[in-house]
Amino acid sequence: MEKVPLFELEARISSFRNMMAVSNPEWEIAVIFSKINQYYFTGTMQDGMLIIPREGEPTLWVRRSYERSQDESLFPSIKPMRSFRDAKKEFRTLPDTVYLEMEVVPLALHQRFNKHFPFKEFKPVDQQLATVRAVKSDYELSLMRKSGKIHQRVAEDILPDMLQEGMSEADLAVTIFKTMVEEGHDGLTRFGMFDNEMVVGHVGFGDSSIYPTYFDGASGTRGLSPAAPVLGSRQRKLKKGDLIFVDVGVCF
Repeated sequence: MEKVPLFELEARISSFRNMMAVSNPEWEIAVIFSKINQYYFTGTMQDGMLIIPREGEPTLWVRRSYERSQDESLFPSIKPMRSFRDAKKEFRTLPDTVYLEMEVVPLALHQRFNKHFPFKEFKPVDQQLATVRAVKSDYELSLMRKSGKIHQRVAEDILPDMLQEGMSEADLAVTIFKTMVEEGHDGLTRFGMFDNEMVVGHVGFGDSSIYPTYFDGASGTRGLSPAAPVLGSRQRKLKKGDLIFVDVGVCF
């Protein structure tokens, strides 16, 4: 298992603090709930929260699974909690304002958190997080280059030989996914927007590739059904002369 190096995690925390000092000089504490941002700063994604104070050591509080977080992450301060009450015991006083990911934190989670951490004011930290993450380190760039090589190999060298007249969109999508995972793909393509995560992407034959979807992009897909608008249609079969549209992502 490849772990995110400690120097990389420390640099990310430092960059975030510098960004906050510039954009919100009065900031004192930020709390990260989303699993993607948790992973960015700690190298693991768990049911918990990362507390980043202006001064002092950041701490990842984990409800489940503490054992897995210890196994996966080199982050120096990871502590178990059964509920927010356990984490609150570490704080004698709280500042008036906390910075949260307002784009992704559900109201019910916010209310449970606020019960034990009664901040007076909540401000968004989404833009600052996105700005920090947009600047890629040498470590991140090396992973992106690896991802690109996998994507190029699958799309240019392997995919054309998958095509068979009479196969369905779903057939092609499943074959593409299996091949990408075999080549090193992590299995998911994520987007910086609420409730948007893809397994493969859009695979369409002919006008299926422009079928309307909720996805804010240039393409579309009928998918397996209205309840599962993913992969591709089982009914739409590849015919001679069809335009084949494949919009997939690879993560490494």
